[in-house]
Amino acid sequence: MTPFHAPGRLPGVAPFALLLALALMNAAAVRTNDFQVFHTAGARALRGESLYRTEDGRFPFKYAPVVGLLLAPVGALPLRVAKAAWVLASALAVFLFLREAARLASPPPTECLHLLAFLLLFPYVWHLFSLGQIDGFLLAGIALSERWANRRPILSGLLWALAVLTKPPYLVFLLVAVLAREWPRLLALGGWLLALTLAALPMWGLGALQSWWALLGQSTPDLLCSAQNQSLWAMACRYVPGGMGATVATVALGTLALAAVACWAAWAAPANARGTGTSAALAATALVSPLGWWTNFLALAPLVYGLLGSATLGRTRGMRLLAAGTLLGLAAVGVLTAELISRDAFVWWLRQRHYGLAGLACALVGLAARPSSYSQPMTTSSM
Repeated sequence: MTPFHAPGRLPGVAPFALLLALALMNAAAVRTNDFQVFHTAGARALRGESLYRTEDGRFPFKYAPVVGLLLAPVGALPLRVAKAAWVLASALAVFLFLREAARLASPPPTECLHLLAFLLLFPYVWHLFSLGQIDGFLLAGIALSERWANRRPILSGLLWALAVLTKPPYLVFLLVAVLAREWPRLLALGGWLLALTLAALPMWGLGALQSWWALLGQSTPDLLCSAQNQSLWAMACRYVPGGMGATVATVALGTLALAAVACWAAWAAPANARGTGTSAALAATALVSPLGWWTNFLALAPLVYGLLGSATLGRTRGMRLLAAGTLLGLAAVGVLTAELISRDAFVWWLRQRHYGLAGLACALVGLAARPSSYSQPMTTSSM
């Protein structure tokens, strides 16, 4: 077996170069919709101004007050310079996340699979860089938090707390941590959540916290059925009549299905149960979150890696075919982007929740395939 096909290889220079090239193509782009939210928040924090304003319209700041403080260095830079620095840093964050995704994958990926994984994840990475979104940093942070859960619980808790204060759906990792009995890490999470929340009080007081929760409560229901939303909530909006009660029931059913498959996979391959839990929780941040924008499906990277391995190394022919079919569906969805088809056609496909449906299939099949493809986790020498 040549090194190119040897298992246990992490993304190296070539994937990083591709990510850097994509970042450079977007670094100076005029399109700054999402990033401008972060830049404006940082500038307001520097001036001690309110972060939450009705005049922000479609692009309000929807994160905890302390996140505004952390964005102050970004707000101190001119918009174009800040966007370039942000996107380049995001490329590094995505690279770190992909390395953690490869560590979580079962079976461990060979070097030749990294390019295929990159191509399947390309639409999400491109959109992330194009809009200057924050998800690359959050995914890298939570993935590192998971790996350091036992060795560095305080640092792990900090990274997790930052992710939660930016996007509360990252609380889904509570279930994994409780089942793994990671009590020091959970204690650190609670401490950091309190400390980071208190850190913003001298600047804005308790009123900012109330404004944050009020904004989330007001804006979320209106966006559940948005075309950009691809979560289980949005799929229920599209395919299940009957109002909010039917939507909640559908989301509950989908969540239970995801949890059941993850529990079965963990039971069938107990030596890899922790990685299965992390992979399932990552998928849930996109699928179960009320607002699972399609860029969030980058979180499926560990399962994409696993499916690529299962399609070639799965122990049964049926599993190899099922993994290959799921990947073909994911590839087909990846072609239906605004860069390759008309805008109207792309919006039509978004309304059919094509990213969400492909992501749900990837999550369920990817988790189910883990026991049939399980091999020993990567060694330190392969990292």
